[in-house]
Amino acid sequence: MAQSIKDKVQVLEKQNRLLTDNLVDAIWVMDAETLTYEYITPSIQRISGYRSDELINTSIVERLTPVSLQKATDLLASELEAYEQGQRTAQSVELELVHKHGGTYWVEIRAKFLKEADEPLKIVGITRDITGRKQSQHKLEKLNLKLTAALADRQKLLDEIKVLQGLLPICSGCQRIRDDTGKWWPMEAYVRAYTESEFTHTICQDCKDVYYAEPQK
Repeated sequence: MAQSIKDKVQVLEKQNRLLTDNLVDAIWVMDAETLTYEYITPSIQRISGYRSDELINTSIVERLTPVSLQKATDLLASELEAYEQGQRTAQSVELELVHKHGGTYWVEIRAKFLKEADEPLKIVGITRDITGRKQSQHKLEKLNLKLTAALADRQKLLDEIKVLQGLLPICSGCQRIRDDTGKWWPMEAYVRAYTESEFTHTICQDCKDVYYAEPQK
């Protein structure tokens, strides 16, 4: 009697038990329509916390985070269409799943469709734990954001200093300032437009003595 895809994978796994028992990677077969596991190697427990027998007849959909579920659904639809058009290539995708003991973990899945006579369409693939790599990427992205913000603040400060320290053409009559385009600005409007400074109106001591001098007795 001809072996099913699941049987062939099981035979392969038994022949390479030393390999699959000592690698973090997991090999599996699932139904392409329901996305339920029909077979998965015991090494999946190191990745997900679940024993292989706990995952048989359950769907990977139940453990995908919402974002990864949408990503997987879109990819599955496009790859199924490609398969029906005769393409038989394996594809890779990075997904985030919920761990049995809480939290999430990241995996890279490489899989392809397989079909044998009188059997439903299957997906055969390998799952590899990439949680450590994704955590490192996340830390690097946060550092890059902080660096970008720091550089932006530095440039903003340099621009303001350049404006305030530069030689500004000021009208000796009305005190307006001319910009690079030739437009004349009221002083307060110019400072607000080209810097982040704001004016707080007060009066200096000299003007106070002139305009608010106490009457002599």
